[in-house]
Parts: sequence; C-alpha cells; structure tokens
Amino acid sequence: MKNELVLIVDDEKDLRKIIRYNLEQEGIASIEASNGDQAIDLLSQNPSLVILDIMMPGKDGYEVCKTIRANGNTVPIVFLTAMDREFDELKGLEVGGDDYIRKPFSPKILVARINSILRRVEQINQKGSYLQYDGLEANTKNYIAKVDGDELHLPRKEFELLAFFMSEPDTIFKRDSILASLWEDDVYVVDRTIDVHINRIRSKLGPYRDWIETIKGVGYRFRPKIK
Repeated sequence: MKNELVLIVDDEKDLRKIIRYNLEQEGIASIEASNGDQAIDLLSQNPSLVILDIMMPGKDGYEVCKTIRANGNTVPIVFLTAMDREFDELKGLEVGGDDYIRKPFSPKILVARINSILRRVEQINQKGSYLQYDGLEANTKNYIAKVDGDELHLPRKEFELLAFFMSEPDTIFKRDSILASLWEDDVYVVDRTIDVHINRIRSKLGPYRDWIETIKGVGYRFRPKIK
C-alpha cells in the first residue's frame, strides 16, 4: 500500500494520539479532527479511510457520515464507538458506514483491521474488472457503478457486495459465504448487517432492484433479467 492517509475523528485527544502512533508504526500517515466540522473540512485532503467516533459535541458521527455520503464520497468509514447495541451498529451501516469497532479496543487489532480494508481496496483497484448487464455497470478499477449511464454513489462495502454478486450471476450465496468473502475474520457481523447493505443497494438500482433476489431461508442471488 502506498501513500495511504487515514483521517482520525474523535473528541478525545489522547485516543487520537494512540491511534496515530500505532498507524505511524505501520508506515501509515494520518491527520486528526476533534469534531465533525473539522472532519468534513479535512476531506479535502482525500484520506484513504476515515476512523469516525459517534458521540461527539456538535455533529455526531452519524451526521458526519451522512454528509460524506451525500456528497458522493465513497471513502471507507470505520465507526469507533463505546455504543455496543446492535441497533447502533445497524444505524451506522444504514447511514453508509463500512465497519464498526467498539471501545475499548486493542490498537493493534484496529490497525490490523485498517490494513485489511486498505489491502482489499487496493486489490480490487488493481483488478480493473468491468461488469455489465444491460444498463447496470460496475467497474472495480475505479469503484464506479452506473444505472442507465447515471453514476451511483455507493460506499465501498456496498460496491464490493454488488460487484461480488455481478461477478457470479445466477449463483445462490448463503449469508455465511458472503460474510467470508467480504468481511474480515475478526469482525462480528450479524445476518441483519448483510440485509441492511443489500436493501441499501436495491434502493439505488432503480429498474434493476429486483435483480438481487432473496432466497428465503438460504441467502441471495443476482439474477439479471436481460431484455
């Protein structure tokens, strides 16, 4: 990985320093923001990934994430929070987050998770695969998906999930197979997490939303209906 830059957003100065120190030990540069407004301003530096606290003065992490996604930015967002209810995790994913790490946490595990996400992004970018079915397109070289020529604004996890389905049409995938392919081994993810991502993708596919089928009691299948 080259020239990676991580934006650390947390109102706790000591915590930001701990994260920054551990990232530097891995050769990863970082910048810091103590609140949501600063974080949004620092997006102009094009970070490779954002570590985002939820409970902050002013704009909370959910609001910041919504703003980032509303502007079409697909940078990976990892929520870092002391909130541990499943509801909070799902809410973070629903507003466009890619991952969720609970406090207290091991800095080494956090850095390992970040490295894993950045490696996966780099690997997908290097493949340069282009997928198309009728008016639905996905280019894994630049993470751009289009519906009838109009670009979709998909967070990276949603894009990866869509490309995963499009790469193997008419194949039924069980939830555990999807988890093994797209989530790190040490990430605790409930079935509902996958459902949230898929529902978000469907809501953006317009006339192609029904191409991702739910196979009750089993999982999902991408079944393009070419005219």
